[in-house]
Amino acid sequence: MQQAGNIEKHQGGTSSAEDASQQKSHYIRLISGGILWVIAIVAMVMLSLFAHSHFQPVPFELTTSKDIQALSIPSAIQAIMRWFTAINDPIPDTITVIIMVAILAILRKFKAAIFLALCAGIGDAADAVIGDLVQRPRPSPHLIHVDSLLKFNSFPSGHSCHMMVFYGFLLFLSFTRPVRQWKYRGALIPLQIYAIITILIMGFARIWEGEHWITDVAGGYVDGLIWMLLFIFLYSWTTRKLEERRARKAGKQALGQAVS
Repeated sequence: MQQAGNIEKHQGGTSSAEDASQQKSHYIRLISGGILWVIAIVAMVMLSLFAHSHFQPVPFELTTSKDIQALSIPSAIQAIMRWFTAINDPIPDTITVIIMVAILAILRKFKAAIFLALCAGIGDAADAVIGDLVQRPRPSPHLIHVDSLLKFNSFPSGHSCHMMVFYGFLLFLSFTRPVRQWKYRGALIPLQIYAIITILIMGFARIWEGEHWITDVAGGYVDGLIWMLLFIFLYSWTTRKLEERRARKAGKQALGQAVS
């Protein structure tokens, strides 16, 4: 019994400092993320009210679209932007999400697969609901050049939202501790760069194609940010609780072995 007590005391002493440091870091990230999340919600409400009360573009939206479309962009870059938007249309988007979730499941990363599917699915669905509530029409070809005449709502931009909830959450997963400790983590760098480029180029491309006004794109990014932050919090909270549960179970097993 004395040996078991010494083991338990030693384990508690060595881990207390690390636990305190990790807890402090956890609370800092939690508070920072919470503040950013609240700011994003307030911004989304304001953008939604603006879009709902301005079915036609205000001068700065029209000027921004015309200025972007007046840029001299090489044909190769134009083709790349159209390719990025095409592969992120609803059907290719859905296929990509299914493939990525399947890959994570095959790798036995079931928690990551579940949260990625929920983040992308719920985020995209919420974006569609907001669009139906705001009901802002698409840009008119009488005002600017429009690549494709679409019947979907203009606000918020579904492509921009999806970039955040899907590629943004994938980026988060790629920087989690298990991935950072993976010896082949360098192989993910090209994919991380691709995800960042996709997120950044999409909003510009949607304005340049005449599919959205700048506030629609901003609304899409903010909407996606809200859901991405929420699911990052839920993923981190779940991971933390599972680790605590495993640690308690391992401690009990070690104590039982020491007693016996």
